[in-house]
Amino acid sequence: MDVCQAFETFEEFIEYRKGDLRNCDLSKNIYLNVDFSKCIVDDTTKLPIKDNTNLSYKVKKSYVDNRFIVEQFWYDDKDKCVKKQSDKFLYFFDFVAFLKGDLSGADLILCTGMKNLPNVYGINLNNVKMTSELCKQFKISYSSYDFNKKLIREFPISEKNEEQTKIILQQSREIVVDDDNKFSNKFKKISYISDLHLMHKIKNAKCKSKEDVIFVLQKNIDNILQECHGITLIGGDLSSEFSLYEMFIKMLRKSADKLFGKVYFVFVLGNHELWGFPGLSIEQIVKKYRTLLHENGMYLLQNDLFYENEYNDVGIIPYDELICMDNKDILEKLRCTRIAIFGGLGFSGYNEVFNALNSVYGLTIDRNVEIRESRKFEQLYYKLIDILSNKNTVIFTHMPKQDWCMDKNYDDNFVYVSGHTHRNVFFDDGLVRIYADNQIGYGNGSLHLKYFLMDNEYDCFFDYDDGIHEITSQQYQDFARGKNINMTFNRQINILYMLKKNGFYCFIHKSELGTLSMLNGGAFYKLRIQRLKYYYANMDRMIESIKKPLDKYSEYQQNISNEIKKIGGSGRIHGCIIDIDSYNHVYVNPVNMIVTGYYALDIINKKVYGNIPELLKTNCPKLYCNYMKMIEKDDVLILNKKKDEVSKLPQEYLETDIYKASREMKNMQKISYNVLSVWYDSILDENIFDIQ
Repeated sequence: MDVCQAFETFEEFIEYRKGDLRNCDLSKNIYLNVDFSKCIVDDTTKLPIKDNTNLSYKVKKSYVDNRFIVEQFWYDDKDKCVKKQSDKFLYFFDFVAFLKGDLSGADLILCTGMKNLPNVYGINLNNVKMTSELCKQFKISYSSYDFNKKLIREFPISEKNEEQTKIILQQSREIVVDDDNKFSNKFKKISYISDLHLMHKIKNAKCKSKEDVIFVLQKNIDNILQECHGITLIGGDLSSEFSLYEMFIKMLRKSADKLFGKVYFVFVLGNHELWGFPGLSIEQIVKKYRTLLHENGMYLLQNDLFYENEYNDVGIIPYDELICMDNKDILEKLRCTRIAIFGGLGFSGYNEVFNALNSVYGLTIDRNVEIRESRKFEQLYYKLIDILSNKNTVIFTHMPKQDWCMDKNYDDNFVYVSGHTHRNVFFDDGLVRIYADNQIGYGNGSLHLKYFLMDNEYDCFFDYDDGIHEITSQQYQDFARGKNINMTFNRQINILYMLKKNGFYCFIHKSELGTLSMLNGGAFYKLRIQRLKYYYANMDRMIESIKKPLDKYSEYQQNISNEIKKIGGSGRIHGCIIDIDSYNHVYVNPVNMIVTGYYALDIINKKVYGNIPELLKTNCPKLYCNYMKMIEKDDVLILNKKKDEVSKLPQEYLETDIYKASREMKNMQKISYNVLSVWYDSILDENIFDIQ
């Protein structure tokens, strides 16, 4: 048996050991201040590392995320960090006391609360990084900062657009997602923002020092990171000055690395990003920005295609490859793509009013180059349109479509995200989707991200003709993943067939003995009729026989689910069962539509109630109270107790047939994925669902 003894002080430990520190490891106690010459030590003794004269020491003091932080590092003679100690403090004076008043070299740029200090007597602020306001308050000198005034300019048409549509910019659109899809992979949130115009932000904030600039940038970065999602689009016109653009990107990367989840930042350039490079070609300028973003783990699109596949597999097909690749090769590369983003600056080749003649690119490019670049993007857009129409695609440009494309109409298959005009516009009727409503502009002091939802499914067989196709096990698994169907599939297969007809799929396995089985996820179900063409010929009839009554049943279930949600319950639908909470549920009989409430600890032990109100009253008092309020307003119809219904005591029900019926219903509900995974030779045997 191991015995462990603890001591409150080192003196008690020394006394207990009688001064013998052999086989003792004290290396991690960096604050121990003891004369070890009076102790017994040898090669097995590990003394505190600060007593090792061969070590160098560095300390970093900062204020980050509303905490004062002291990070101490010890390095050996090979510059290897052998010890790191980090201490965090909520209060300023605890921070000061820990450092014994020595704040020299500290980064306190974001510590605005220091302005409330009446004085800083006794505190060493030598080389401290603070805003110019605090430096002035505490009579500390600072280096002034100035930007290239030639690179900052406002266009009257943009200012006018900005003023006229600032209400749209400030509007927040909360997209409603039902609970069943809230945590599923069915949709993906994509955040977007454009036209930050950081030089105007710095000018408007009256920044006097580099620290002032860092303060403004960090506040904007914090706003972005609070609201960003898996993919965040930043649509150009960040800064006309490359050094400021570079500072923003490096700070964004540093802050984003602290996030829990992975965020992909996808950029396009704006016309302002070209201003600082007169004399350089478009290709040279793009290379400069692309290198910066690549070094910081971000993506720049300039006539390129970004894609996200399975398992966070992301990448870019660059312009040079896209123009050379055959469409079939591009299609094959994108077969398992969930999200595709085709993007670039776009340019204003088709805009006869506001273009290079108005110096929108500074002195970097002329009208001829602008027209050439727009046509380059337009031609590639038309080349990819047939491929990308079958994918979840975003067309992401700085300029709006009418500036870079002769056809002003928007394709129903794409989501269009743009900026440049400062005229904030949003349109989404379920077909045409235009998101140009988060152009921050020159004068807006605060910024927020907006987002839209994209389908997060793909169909890896979308280009297959109707018919019977032999496929591999891997193709079947890719299809299931693309439809977000959870399954385990590790069976050995002989021959696997995919039957495709009118947009619906069916998968049938043929064994070595010639036996046919239908696949439902990873399960095989033997089929009675052993003719493959029979199933293809009758797919339509089977789907219709399932879908028609299922649609009616699903609508009824959804109405019940909505009423449960109204009174504060879950409303989650799975098979024939609708959850009120973790233990209380509603079973909807698919044969007679009878609604039964029950309480279940597990699949065996259940109590069936005479009606839903009795269940709520007994087990969910808060929901019952909400239910009664809704009754007064006649807002609850389906869950309401019928007039001639007699209350009954809860009955114990130990059978598991409801789960069998629910599993069968869940299999049928895969029709919603356009997958036929059940087959009834007698066109649905209704008795399998009935519970008496």
